[in-house]
Amino acid sequence: MPYWFVCLTELLLRGSRFIVHLGEDVSSLRTQLSGLPQGLVLSPILFNLYTNDLSVTGCMKFIYADDFCLGTRAQTFTELECILTSDMARIEEYCGRCRLKPSISNTVSGVFHLNNVSSARESKLMTISQYLKHDLYPVYLCITLDYTLNCKRHLSKAANKVKSHDNLLTKLACSSRGTNANTYSLQC
Repeated sequence: MPYWFVCLTELLLRGSRFIVHLGEDVSSLRTQLSGLPQGLVLSPILFNLYTNDLSVTGCMKFIYADDFCLGTRAQTFTELECILTSDMARIEEYCGRCRLKPSISNTVSGVFHLNNVSSARESKLMTISQYLKHDLYPVYLCITLDYTLNCKRHLSKAANKVKSHDNLLTKLACSSRGTNANTYSLQC
C-alpha cells in the first residue's frame, strides 16, 4: 500500500469511539480497539484488502464484504463432505492467523441437487470444533436459496416484505383505504 493511503486510513480509524444504547440505558463513551466501524463505506474495502491472501481452497469462494460462502460440486455426498470439511479447516486456520473470528453459529450447510430426495439429505460438515447445522433453505446476502432449485420461497418472502411495507406506508400516508389522520400517530 502507498504510504499516504496507510496514513489516511489510520487517521480515519484512529480513536473511533462509540456509545451503546439499550432501551433507556446508555453506556459510557468507549474507544473501539479492534475491527472496523459498521456502516463506514471504507470498511468492506479494507476487509477485502486485509483478506486478500485468503487460503487457496478446492471450492469456489463467494465473498461479499465479510460474508464468505464456499461451494463445490461432487459425484457423491462423501466426496462433497470431504472437500468442504477440508476447506472449512483451511478457512478457520486462516481466520485464526489473521485474528478473525468466524461465527460458527451463523454458518450453515446446504445441498442443491436435481433429485429433490437427494437434496433433502443432511450433510455432515465438520468445523474444527463442531458439526455445521444443515439448512434446506440457507440465506446468503438476503437471498433464500432453495434445495429444490426454484425461487418460490425467496419470492414469497420478498412479497410478504413488500406487503408489510406497503401496509405501513398506507397507514402513514392516510390513504383512502379506510384510514384517516386520527387513526394512526407517529411518535419519534
